[in-house]
Amino acid sequence: MTTITLQQSQLPSSVSLLGKALLKKGRKPLPQIAVSINGFVFDSQRVNRYNASCGLPDGGLPLPFLFVATQPAQLLLLTHPDVSLKLLGMIHTHVSFHQQTPLEIGKPYDFRLEVVACSQTEKGMEFELEGRFTLDGSYLASYRSRCLVRERVRKRQSAPEANDVGSKDLESLDLERDAPTWTRLDTLPLTPKIARSYAAVSGDYNPIHLYWLTAKPFGFKAPIIHGMYSVARLFAAIDSPVSDVKFTFRRPTFLPSTVQLEAREGELRLLNHEGKPLVEAQYR
Repeated sequence: MTTITLQQSQLPSSVSLLGKALLKKGRKPLPQIAVSINGFVFDSQRVNRYNASCGLPDGGLPLPFLFVATQPAQLLLLTHPDVSLKLLGMIHTHVSFHQQTPLEIGKPYDFRLEVVACSQTEKGMEFELEGRFTLDGSYLASYRSRCLVRERVRKRQSAPEANDVGSKDLESLDLERDAPTWTRLDTLPLTPKIARSYAAVSGDYNPIHLYWLTAKPFGFKAPIIHGMYSVARLFAAIDSPVSDVKFTFRRPTFLPSTVQLEAREGELRLLNHEGKPLVEAQYR
């Protein structure tokens, strides 16, 4: 396995790495590669700006920020010379977090990011990265991020008839009917200005989130909100300590738009104006 070992201060900026990521070409699976950072410290000012932007309590270190703070390490891995995978059009499909012990602002941790899965699917190349935080060799917290690098679909399959529902779908419908009802917690207006403000605090300046003119060349009819901004707003709605939380991205949120935040026991979701799920979360 190839391991890139460096200090936190040696990490390049996300903007410079993003440019390299967008120029990547190829269809090869990700190689066994890792990034190791000794003495990774969460900066209090940056955490507080992030919390204020996302509606999170001041002074805390929320789990989604573990992903946000280490995005430069993710981009460094994906832009390594050994990586020959076209990242243009990459879709974030899932992210999950686990903590055995809450991390602290200002404390130095050892962070390791590595490729834990990569496979070819009918939709394209799917890969998963895992980031782990340890202290003196003891595991404390981690996240897993799954992405899909799409391939061009040659022929679209016809949609099933409205009454053509398989047994598995019927079972899912039965479970949904028996589950507790959803409660609306909030209505969230989302605008390009919010996306640009989040880019400033997160360092994620992916052009698909910023302006109509920068989103259109990547196949989007309008800019879309950062998936991790949606994650932060969902996480802010959890009113109890959690050890595990996972988020699934169902469809993009075009800007501007108004979304509904709903909850039931152990679950949260964001819905668009049609009532379709945008992001779903489960926690415990």
